[in-house]
This record gives sequence, C-alpha cells and structure tokens, in this order.
Amino acid sequence: MASEKKGKDLLIGAIVGGLLGAATALLFAPKSGRELRTDIADNAKAVSDKTVQLANSVTQKTQEVAKSVSTTTSDFVGKAKDTATNVVDTVRSWKESKIDNVELQDDVEASEAAEDLVILGNR
Repeated sequence: MASEKKGKDLLIGAIVGGLLGAATALLFAPKSGRELRTDIADNAKAVSDKTVQLANSVTQKTQEVAKSVSTTTSDFVGKAKDTATNVVDTVRSWKESKIDNVELQDDVEASEAAEDLVILGNR
C-alpha cells in the first residue's frame, strides 16, 4: 500500500514538474507571440492527451485490482464455508460417537447387572 502511494506521488510530481518546466521553457524562449501561442496550444494538447491516456490506464488498473480482490474474496468465502462445514461435521461425528459410547456402556452395565442377578440366583 505504501509503495502504491509513493508511486502515485512520484507520478503526480513528474506531471507537475513537466508542466512547470514546459511553461518556463516556452515563456523564456526567444519566439514571437504567434509562435509562442502555437507552442502553448500544441503542448496543452499533448498534456491533455497524455492525461487522458493516464486516466484510462488508471481506470484499467483499478478495474483489474477490483476484479482480483473480488476473486480473492470469493475464494476466501468459499474456503471459509468449506472449513465451517468440516468443523460442523466433525463436531456432529464426535457427538454421535459419544452417544454410541454411552449406549454401549449402558448395554455393558445392563449385561453385567444381569450376570450379577444370575450369579445371585444360583447361590
């Protein structure tokens, strides 16, 4: 994020510096008024075209980043749903296993109690 801000600041500085340098060169060049106005108009057109190109480039890059973020977010959401489903299934299997163990233990205890009754009855 910080490198993007530095890159943006550098780009803005280069554009502003270029504009000031061009204006200074035009104003101090030994030309007639007509030539100077023509040069200013040409340079303004070039700067305008370059600005449109940069705006289109920034728009394209922004759309690419937004699409990438959207795809990554969708992937994360899918992974989170899968993980949550796995956790729920694991907890359910633990509960079922615990219930099965309790039922098995109850059966063993009942069987042992029946054996004790048989032993007591035989005495």
